[in-house]
Amino acid sequence: MAGVRRSSRGTGAPDRRGDGEMGRMRIHFTRADLARTHVVSGPDVMWEVVGSLQALQAGYGRRTFGQWRWQARHDLRDAGLARPVRDRLFPVTPHAAYYPDLLTPVEGGLGLDEAVDAILSTPRRRLCTEIGRLSGGPGQGAWLDDLRAARSAALAELGATVRAYHRLSIEPHWPAVRACVDSDLARRRQALREGGVHDLLNSFRPMMRWNSPVLEIPAHPSGRDVHLGGRGLVLIPSYFTRLHPNTIFDARLPQVITYPAVHPAVAVARRDVVLDRLLGDTRAAALRGVAGGSTTSELALRVGVSLPTISHHTGILRDAGLIVSRRTATTVLHTLSPLGEELLAGRSRGGHERGAG
Repeated sequence: MAGVRRSSRGTGAPDRRGDGEMGRMRIHFTRADLARTHVVSGPDVMWEVVGSLQALQAGYGRRTFGQWRWQARHDLRDAGLARPVRDRLFPVTPHAAYYPDLLTPVEGGLGLDEAVDAILSTPRRRLCTEIGRLSGGPGQGAWLDDLRAARSAALAELGATVRAYHRLSIEPHWPAVRACVDSDLARRRQALREGGVHDLLNSFRPMMRWNSPVLEIPAHPSGRDVHLGGRGLVLIPSYFTRLHPNTIFDARLPQVITYPAVHPAVAVARRDVVLDRLLGDTRAAALRGVAGGSTTSELALRVGVSLPTISHHTGILRDAGLIVSRRTATTVLHTLSPLGEELLAGRSRGGHERGAG
């Protein structure tokens, strides 16, 4: 079944080729699909390149991408690449309802060179079809026509511009991309170890909902049904993907979902807010202060309260089973209990974290 792949920051325009309910994608699994469903081993360079190009074209994610966007624009301008990126890359990665599948080949998981080689080796018929679906903007028609015709000069320019853009805007930021993706993958692998593929698919709530045998993407701009038919599903966390999971246009290709990886700083901020609501500001600060071990006096200084006050709060935390207190000579050393560690880490005693929205 064909359906439009939405930009990861899609506009929400109707899916002209879809035939399902608007805004709710359903992916249907068989037993064979479940056996072949897995997460990748690390970040995919072309999903990150495409997502970052869309981030440059839009103003979302100021907290997450604001500094990166400013630096990328500055570096591209200084290197004389601002216009090539605008005129050559933006037209094929529009912040719109569609961009070509050929830009995110499976070789993206191997590295930039392998991915660019795969893009430039795209069969002419496929290139013509996928580029032909792009509407383009003012002044972009000739460039898209050259690509659609697979003219060697245009393909060489596309590859060179992708490489130059990656070198300036993605490569310096790659440690942050990898750390974010690796953190998300650790959560997914934990879910897979503890409960198999069903727990893995359940770990994506609320952005995706698993109700066996259907995985539903509630916020997807395309309302359609996809039947995997035994091929399985590859799940790819992405640093630069935002708002909703992204899917593939061509149903004949290996089926992939790239989804917003949870940025560690955002996850910690959310967890801290929830912890403060649960325990109260002072007691939550005391629990965080105990991590790594702390005496009563040290904890009072960290939290900024008196000794009697901190003793009151540590007593409550101890009674709740969140900390362990041991007296040594004239001091009392407080450490986290296993339950306290789980609470700070945002895990339930039953298993993995819930959700990654």
